[in-house]
Amino acid sequence: MADPTTQNQGRIEPSRKKKTYTKPKKIKHKKKKVKLAVLQFYKVDDSGKVQRLRKECPNAECGAGTFMANHFDRHYCGKCGLTYVYQKAGGD
Repeated sequence: MADPTTQNQGRIEPSRKKKTYTKPKKIKHKKKKVKLAVLQFYKVDDSGKVQRLRKECPNAECGAGTFMANHFDRHYCGKCGLTYVYQKAGGD
């Protein structure tokens, strides 16, 4: 009796031609790490008192220490998506 692993010698079907790619692969964006980026959120005055420069998110799911981004027309929380839009002073 022959070895059962050599029994299955089926025919190999012809396959399609190998695809040739015309354009190069897209280079994905790499996020740049900014060293000591947390220093942008606080300011220490001469007496040693720490002042927060960014608005903290009031949402309960974000928790303390989650700051909102300062945009030219709004504050935005990147964690929960909460947005506060600035009011125009001119009434327009």
